[in-house]
Amino acid sequence: MSENEKTVDQEIIRFYKVGDQERALKLFTNQYQTKLYSLAYRMLGNHDDAMDALQEILLQVHRSLRNFKGQSSLYTWVYRLSSNVCFNFRKKRSRTSNQIEWEESLQAVMLPIERPNEDPDKMCESKYNQFLVQQAILKLPETQRALLILHDLEGIPVPEVASILNINTNAAKSRIHRGRAALRNIISKGFVVKGMEGVGVFSAEDSNKIM
Repeated sequence: MSENEKTVDQEIIRFYKVGDQERALKLFTNQYQTKLYSLAYRMLGNHDDAMDALQEILLQVHRSLRNFKGQSSLYTWVYRLSSNVCFNFRKKRSRTSNQIEWEESLQAVMLPIERPNEDPDKMCESKYNQFLVQQAILKLPETQRALLILHDLEGIPVPEVASILNINTNAAKSRIHRGRAALRNIISKGFVVKGMEGVGVFSAEDSNKIM
């Protein structure tokens, strides 16, 4: 994180502590919404699920941040909460079809998010390759998937990723290595994307260029 982002995090916490939730929420959405949507989209694989997960993330942050103890950085706390929401999203959704009700304070500060292009036929080659890698990542076990998304795609340093996922740094490094090997294996063998037969046959070298 940049020094400016750390300063904004401190301001978010301060405003929550003094009860100025409106200013805290505005700062939080400006600082985190785009990043958390990106995380949810990569972990869940489509816009609609990512938006539902983002909504739940923002609700949980809004309800929990006033009790933030500062035992980790706000950044780590937010990403840990968000990763857990994404882990549990499909299981929770299968138990209920009810949508989460927006609180007015959240709805007022929510920034617009443009639906990404999810049509492989309309993507340029580089975007198409990235799309296929992302679809391959979704086939990994949850922990490997989270590690590769947080470190390789979101660019978060390994020690911070380890803290987010509550594992030690050496374990994170080892699992990232195994996850990359598993991903190359999936890509090299080819896989089907949303009913499209015979797409996504790449070599391990191709995946290295993208990851």
